[in-house]
Amino acid sequence: MNTNNFLKQSTKKLVFIVLIIPIIIQFVILNLVQGILDDNLYYLTFIFYGMLYFPYFLWLNFATNFFYARSNKYFQSKLINFKVSLFINIIAIFNFVFFVAYIFKFVSQGGKPDTNIITYMLLIQFIGVISFFYNSYFVCKLIATIELKRNVNFIDFAGNLVAFAFPPIALWIIQKKVKTLQ
Repeated sequence: MNTNNFLKQSTKKLVFIVLIIPIIIQFVILNLVQGILDDNLYYLTFIFYGMLYFPYFLWLNFATNFFYARSNKYFQSKLINFKVSLFINIIAIFNFVFFVAYIFKFVSQGGKPDTNIITYMLLIQFIGVISFFYNSYFVCKLIATIELKRNVNFIDFAGNLVAFAFPPIALWIIQKKVKTLQ
């Protein structure tokens, strides 16, 4: 989908495309995965499960590029930092999906998982949470700088930062602001 077409969608349609449809598919996949006995097919199913998050990250990348192109002299952060952080979030999502797959496999077989693998996975998740916070911070500060046309303080965008902890709310707020700027 073209960047402009992606951002020109109505907020309700975008929520449906980026969030509702993937959530429905995720429930179907979780019900199907219980009957898979082959390990390779089991983990491939979870790869597909993780790919259902791509539309959200793709949309977030497009929206941030849109805002960054309209930023002013008061916004000093680099877009490459956001993109690296977004890539870390994608890695953290796949890490979480494989963590869930790994735990489900041991729960269903009654075995004991390797604690070293779980420790590494939790470390990656911790880095992913920090990266998610940075992405939210970057986008909130960028939007506040564009709207206020001045250097912003944390208090200027703290409310949006709290709301961005929930991706559906973030999608709703950001898309409304994209539509306003268009």
